[in-house]
Amino acid sequence: MKRRKTSCIPAPRTQTTQAKSKTATALIRLNTHSIRNKALKDYQKAEKDLERLKIQLRRYHEEDRPGFRSWVHQHFGNLLTRQRELAQALDDKKNLLFDIDTLSFRYRLPKAMAYKKLLWRRSHPAEAEEEDRIWEEAQERKRQRDQRRAKPEIFPEESDEDFDSGSPFQNEDFSNIPDDEWEDFSDYFEEMTGIRPPKRATQSPKVDGKTAKDLYRTIVRRLHPDHHGQMTEAVKSLWHEAQAAYRRKDTNALYNILARCEGGEAGLGAHSAVSLIQNLTRQLKHTLRTTKQEIRQVKRDPAWDYKTRIQDPKFINGMRRQLEMEIADGEWNLQEVEELLKQLEREANRPTRHTRRNRYERDPLEDLLF
Repeated sequence: MKRRKTSCIPAPRTQTTQAKSKTATALIRLNTHSIRNKALKDYQKAEKDLERLKIQLRRYHEEDRPGFRSWVHQHFGNLLTRQRELAQALDDKKNLLFDIDTLSFRYRLPKAMAYKKLLWRRSHPAEAEEEDRIWEEAQERKRQRDQRRAKPEIFPEESDEDFDSGSPFQNEDFSNIPDDEWEDFSDYFEEMTGIRPPKRATQSPKVDGKTAKDLYRTIVRRLHPDHHGQMTEAVKSLWHEAQAAYRRKDTNALYNILARCEGGEAGLGAHSAVSLIQNLTRQLKHTLRTTKQEIRQVKRDPAWDYKTRIQDPKFINGMRRQLEMEIADGEWNLQEVEELLKQLEREANRPTRHTRRNRYERDPLEDLLF
């Protein structure tokens, strides 16, 4: 026979048990010792890596570059002297061509005539100075004349007082021009119209609170070794950042550095918050990435670890070939400029030809025929 299932009715809870379940709270103490130790190890590792890279950079700037420069002068002194002579001669010839172009544009002359005029100006400096004065006065008169003509055409509705106050340049078209492009626009506008737009009053954004000097003094008191003993790598990094920000008068950066100083003022250890250690580690890793990128760039310089490289004859031969190629390029460029100057001299000294005009008698019926 099948037994009939009987439903068991649970016994009602007592009032004391229900009261205990409602009022009791469980506190679980978290052990962050392992998390803090891991964060500290990451910070210390990043600090050691950064210090190692900075030692390499200091060695490059203080030892490798000066030593490599003296080594090159000892082994390739004659090639370097020839290279400097070619560079100086090429600069002189290029400056001569620039002066020729300037005179050609100023007086609307062909290049050959401008070359001849330049030689005359160099042999007569007093007359050349007087000629420049006359030309500048003529340009000033032309600018004033163009300004008087352009003023009523561009702003006919403005009075003299409104024009002098600079109000025509306050409309939307002029205000949309960025501040860093305003000077270039002013030069172009003055060249086209003869009118000089007024200067913009650029005001640097101010930060509420202390000035840059007050912030820098506070940071110095926080980071000075007389108050906190030996400076760690993080403190040294903040010290250099504060000096750079103070030279720029960057108050926002100084506020940021001050906040980081207050967060890590007591130093890192068992009392430090994990979030603080992680933030400082991220800052160190960011500096580490920047330093690695700088080292990758300076490693392309032959001066990097030159004491090891000069032991290889291939490196020495490569340096000699590079200097010889640079000298060959300089000689070729100098020859091209000299050929151009010789051509200008030939054209300038070429005698002018006076062609005889054939007189043409006009036929009275020409207008009727054509």
